[in-house]
Amino acid sequence: MAHFIVTFRIASDSGYQERYDSFVEQVYKVAVGGIGSTWDETTSFFSFVAVGTAASVCNELYMKSSFDGSKDIMVIIELDSRTKATKGPIKYANTLNGTLGF
Repeated sequence: MAHFIVTFRIASDSGYQERYDSFVEQVYKVAVGGIGSTWDETTSFFSFVAVGTAASVCNELYMKSSFDGSKDIMVIIELDSRTKATKGPIKYANTLNGTLGF
């Protein structure tokens, strides 16, 4: 198992609430221990333990929720291996890479 953080933005449009709820529900399913095992006190951010890699967790959240990769954004960071995976239109990828350091 690995330690993850996910930050995300769901685009504000008519489908926002459905995509948001679906994405959050899937985070709880991915996290070992479910809903009570995630830290989510700030907006659009979770930390949790899960099985997999940054890429596999990102893919699972993308494929098993209503996340729309054409307009929503997520960044998954696996803290133990210092790796990340992203989905959606990241405008400032170089800044993200530079500020994370990997």
